[in-house]
Amino acid sequence: MILITALLAAALALAVAAPVALRRIDFSAAPGVGMGAWLGAVAAMIGCGALVLVALVWPGDPPGEFFACSVLGCLGAIEPVIVTWTASLIMPVAALGFTVPTGQLARIAVGHRGRGANLRRRHNELVEVLGRVDPSGSKLVWLEHPVPLAYSVAGRGGYVVVTDGLAHCLTDVQWRAVLAHEHAHLRRFHHHIVGVGQILARAFPWIPLFAAAPAALATLVEFAADRVAADATDPQALSAALHTVAAHAATTPAAPLGLIDESLAMRLECLSATPDSRTTSRRTAAMLVFATMLLAPAASAVAVGLSAVLAWLSMV
Repeated sequence: MILITALLAAALALAVAAPVALRRIDFSAAPGVGMGAWLGAVAAMIGCGALVLVALVWPGDPPGEFFACSVLGCLGAIEPVIVTWTASLIMPVAALGFTVPTGQLARIAVGHRGRGANLRRRHNELVEVLGRVDPSGSKLVWLEHPVPLAYSVAGRGGYVVVTDGLAHCLTDVQWRAVLAHEHAHLRRFHHHIVGVGQILARAFPWIPLFAAAPAALATLVEFAADRVAADATDPQALSAALHTVAAHAATTPAAPLGLIDESLAMRLECLSATPDSRTTSRRTAAMLVFATMLLAPAASAVAVGLSAVLAWLSMV
């Protein structure tokens, strides 16, 4: 019971407090740290929940329980009584805890994958009719359209779609910056990262961490792609290209991980920042992430401590 109490408290802290804390951290200069923090919090919460179920069905005391009992003997003393009262409920609860979330997640994941495959197939069919493949072999498909537009299409044989209008309104270095941004999405599997967040949010929308993850990850992958493009070309060139495309954004159809999104103002500010300020921002983000990581163990310690006090009071 001590171990289960600690794990439940950690999972609850990650589910409720972690998204609040992570949203307050500026990851614009360290998008990789931000993605790691969000995905790490998601993985840690799932891990805590899984360990709770494992501890429930573990034959005898689960690993770590003896140490916890030795630290908090008063709570450990009444554990056998609690286990005896709830023994008949443990297996059904554990079985439901494993099967229901797993089934829900599998159902949503299969549906998400199927819808994505259908959309990509329809998009590919349209592109084959309307577009022309760049002969350079750079996974580039051209559309004859005056509106400046660029976006990447994930999946097997992923590629980048651009319009003639984009090429006509950008300089050579701006053009290369845009291509570097879109190819960064493909090379670093940004579509899949965002997809994981979307699946979890659809499967468990009542969990605050999962509900907040898709929007946060979508913004962070744009920052990450911007940083790759800025390092490969020039930050000011990418900023100018974003300004140009944004001027036509009202008439541009929405696309997953397109060049322009709601985080444009923050992205432009980040691109204009000096190297020293970016370094400071990265250090600050890393320190705040480290502090956020302490939420789960702190919640565990508080929960176990309160349980121990209550158990001691019940024995007095």
